[in-house]
Amino acid sequence: MKKFFGAAALAAFLIVPGVASADAASDRSAAIRACRAEVSSQTGVTLDDVRLDQARVRGTTVRVDLDVWRDGQLQNVRCDATRG
Repeated sequence: MKKFFGAAALAAFLIVPGVASADAASDRSAAIRACRAEVSSQTGVTLDDVRLDQARVRGTTVRVDLDVWRDGQLQNVRCDATRG
């Protein structure tokens, strides 16, 4: 019986973080898409000119750093998106 509970606890430990990281990954992807679209809209450049620099998921926020190329000049833009 002890071995069964040990195996069940190990299985739960391995499965639950996968579910949590899947939510974080989908939130991260959605935030990147939304931020790129918003920056493109506000600056009047194409989506190809708005490139991902990095994205970090922290608690209830996804921070997306983007590189915007306009008129041959690089501009860094930061976008914070709320998760959930």
